[in-house]
Amino acid sequence: MAENVYQRMVERSMEPEGRERTVSYLAEKLSSFVKKGERVLICFPEHWEGNLSWLFEQAAVRCGATPVLWGPDLRWKTLMQQAFYSRAATIIGPPLVVLGLSKLKRQNGIPLYIRRVVTAGYPCPDWMIDGIIKGLDCQVWGSFGLDTTGVVAGFSCGKSRGVHLRSGEFAVDIVDSDGKSLPPGEDGEMILYPIDRPELRYDLGERGRIETAPCRCGCASPRLMDMRPGKTVDPDLAELGQYLQSWTSVLDCRMRKGNYGLELELIVFAGEKLPKLPSAAKQVIRPWDPKHDEPLWYEPIVKNTDFSFESH
Repeated sequence: MAENVYQRMVERSMEPEGRERTVSYLAEKLSSFVKKGERVLICFPEHWEGNLSWLFEQAAVRCGATPVLWGPDLRWKTLMQQAFYSRAATIIGPPLVVLGLSKLKRQNGIPLYIRRVVTAGYPCPDWMIDGIIKGLDCQVWGSFGLDTTGVVAGFSCGKSRGVHLRSGEFAVDIVDSDGKSLPPGEDGEMILYPIDRPELRYDLGERGRIETAPCRCGCASPRLMDMRPGKTVDPDLAELGQYLQSWTSVLDCRMRKGNYGLELELIVFAGEKLPKLPSAAKQVIRPWDPKHDEPLWYEPIVKNTDFSFESH
């Protein structure tokens, strides 16, 4: 049932009218900080008509900016080179990609021109936002939706934490473990649904709360606050991932619980102090290899009707 709802919501977003509304929505949000003539670096591994990368590309063009795409060479090294040579002032991409880029900047001492970041693809928790701001000396906005599909359900204002829901298009119901709706302000599992099709209720597998108090930006739309992995993610792995990724010496990591216990793979910067690691049945720690390394965490969403489900 959940897979069917997911597919129906994505198919709706792929319809011409849905794509047009989303491009207009993103262009409106980007226009508040993207300047005409500047370059916008868009960092999603998948790019095809109707997905999140394509939507941001179209929105950037409508703002008078020049979009620069990451692919097809998806190595960290290539991303860093593009960020430098494009002189992009704005970068749009998944939170872990942008966080990794901030670590590469620090490690290599390369000056980047990025001053504005839009995190997208999955919720960006506060600890990642803080790491990105510190690493890139930038402002951070956030887009909220279903992975890197064309379902875009909200955008942050850049003045306060949290993400404003996309008024007139989507709503979120916060529920407890029994599926009972909770009042605004209480923390629970997030259920996303289109306002005109409330029966299409999709469990995001994320936790958060709704803030209805006025925002400093003046937007009256409710905000999703304190978003973080929910029941679809092992809490121990989520905590370990935050601990490891918060270290500037760790470029990337992959974790899973196998048949014989924790399996851990880390890509680190040679010569840097490393975090204290838990015991693991399988533990791989290796230095970053610029010639080959791409992000470890990414599992592509297949175009059109085949969908993969990621645990972030």
